[in-house]
Amino acid sequence: MRQRHVCVIGAGIVGSASAWALSHAGWRVTLVDAHPSPGQGASLGNGAQLSHCHVEPLATPASLRALPRWMLSPDSPVRWRPQWRASHLSWLLSFVRACRWSEVQRTTQALLSLSFLSRDTLQHWLQALPGAERARLMHHQPGKLVIYRDEQARAGVLRQLAWQHTPGCEQNLVTADDCRRLEPALADGGGGPIAFGVWTPGEGVVDAAALSAWLARSSEADTRFGVPVSGFETRDGRVHAACLGPNGERIEADHFVLAPGVGAGTEALLAMLGLRLPIEPIKGYSVSLPITNAAAAPIVSITDHGRKIVHARLGERLRVAGFAELCGADTGLRQRRIDALCEAVRATFPQACRLDGTDADLRPWAGLRPATPHGRPLIGATRWPNLWFNGGHGPLGLTLAAGSAALLGSLMEGRAPAISSEPFKISS
Repeated sequence: MRQRHVCVIGAGIVGSASAWALSHAGWRVTLVDAHPSPGQGASLGNGAQLSHCHVEPLATPASLRALPRWMLSPDSPVRWRPQWRASHLSWLLSFVRACRWSEVQRTTQALLSLSFLSRDTLQHWLQALPGAERARLMHHQPGKLVIYRDEQARAGVLRQLAWQHTPGCEQNLVTADDCRRLEPALADGGGGPIAFGVWTPGEGVVDAAALSAWLARSSEADTRFGVPVSGFETRDGRVHAACLGPNGERIEADHFVLAPGVGAGTEALLAMLGLRLPIEPIKGYSVSLPITNAAAAPIVSITDHGRKIVHARLGERLRVAGFAELCGADTGLRQRRIDALCEAVRATFPQACRLDGTDADLRPWAGLRPATPHGRPLIGATRWPNLWFNGGHGPLGLTLAAGSAALLGSLMEGRAPAISSEPFKISS
């Protein structure tokens, strides 16, 4: 029997995971990316948190109420720059509609099911790894602590914890003293009074770029890196080949998976195939700071809810990431944002890191995360019978990648998926 051949376009964490899952299901895989190596887009500098129980979307009633304040402040965690594209305006309207509490509940429940599948799938993938290899991925499970500095948030957090409580998602409301007991490094500064926290003991961290590279390598795919897709050949209602770069190299395959990043290039790629998907780029920032005092640096994965900033320890560095800017395909570094990330470390873990180094020391980064308005990724078949899509994960790409790949693989093979695929269905 002839081995099925799939061409996966995009070698970020989602595309590399898709390549791994399909390869280990018996497919012959070709993996394509415009970057010179895997994980060089949104995966390169993301927050590094595996947050399987923290999947509430950005579109919530609280976000909708905060939008006017966010838009008026240049230092707000969320920023929007108006764009007069029809697709952008349509995305914004859908975002507003998704801020209804009933829709937030629907999305969160769907994301939890995908997240638990992702957690179990990734654990299965990694369980055979020797300790040294896992250490290179900087994967460990220190637990996650979300700190809240506003006491008025308590009622909403309690309601959220109550209705999303489900087997496999252990979360506890903890006091400010508990927060400092769970992460003693917080006692050195704290960045202001802590009102309370939410502790989730099973959460982990991993270097997304290193994980992408390992998945791509372990998939034993035939790779084409550093060459963008320039077009497609279609015939008889199917995609017949992908054309690469200026020389037009052709890759013929039985099936194609689009797991791209986001930006003008992705829009053009989708337009070639007549696809209009509700995905917009949301820019995030990070720094990866050298730890100079290990005892003063956090072990636990920390999210400062009010600042929308996360802290994850990756070996000898502290990855600090945050912000959400809906400003088109701009990947430029705003020094104000980088300074804010460094200031958050200075306030919260003042003795932990060197903060006065060069860019080479701080590793400032900005990247675009492809996001749907409601927060659910799009996974499954498109209008072309042999073209599949796996994207739109927003800030949860790392958390949901393994589960999304497993779900996609089930759909492509005609097997009943482990979870319902309906919430992630592509309507375009």
